[in-house]
Amino acid sequence: MINHLGLLLITFTSFLASYSGVYADPPFSDDIPILAKPYDESTFIDIMGNEKKPDIFLKKETRPKSLADFEDFLRDTQNAYAGIWVFRAIYVKQKDDQLIIDPRRWWKNISHFQNNGRRGPIAWNDGDGIMTNWVQHPTFGASIYLYYRALGYNRPTSAFGAFLQSTLFEYTIEGIMRPPSLQDLIVTPGAGVPFGIILEETSNWLEDRDSGFLRALSYLINPTKIFIKGSNNINLTPLMNQYVLIGFNW
Repeated sequence: MINHLGLLLITFTSFLASYSGVYADPPFSDDIPILAKPYDESTFIDIMGNEKKPDIFLKKETRPKSLADFEDFLRDTQNAYAGIWVFRAIYVKQKDDQLIIDPRRWWKNISHFQNNGRRGPIAWNDGDGIMTNWVQHPTFGASIYLYYRALGYNRPTSAFGAFLQSTLFEYTIEGIMRPPSLQDLIVTPGAGVPFGIILEETSNWLEDRDSGFLRALSYLINPTKIFIKGSNNINLTPLMNQYVLIGFNW
């Protein structure tokens, strides 16, 4: 045991005595580009230029996602639906009445439509005011549409996602306390998707301006670009198998 230990010490001491170091090229130079790949295979970052101010190029997806990317769509829909449940739990005041699921009441609700605030046959008037039906619900539909667009889906798939989330909300989340509203089922995505397209195009136009104020305004019009992955965002931290990102095209 002692002989083996002594032999190892002699070998190691000899190595240190003869070692003069190994030369390696510096990891950063003007001739070598730094390639970084963020959160998916459709986008990567080229950082090139001098060491003082490198240029960052973000290559956009060559193909927007669609329903053909079913696993991605299912996961993103699940995350949005869970987020709506969380928002609902924070938003409602009478939590005992509006969040506790009574299977009998829920089934009775979804077997009818709202008819001026009561259960009844199919009727357009659900008893809600103009602000609820024509402002809040279309805004919700537009937000869901922009959510899918920010995740890289094409417009038809994003519009379908808005219709799907609206239906899920009416029949499951709101269906706990009252029947679905035919008006909400139609108006939420029907007015929300065109509203979302207008917001998206306006935001994109403002983002391409030279004014910093107008570019900042573009993120107020479409805030989903700040927190959801997209061509101009860089990965910060994962959450629920997704990436929560903060990125600005400044």
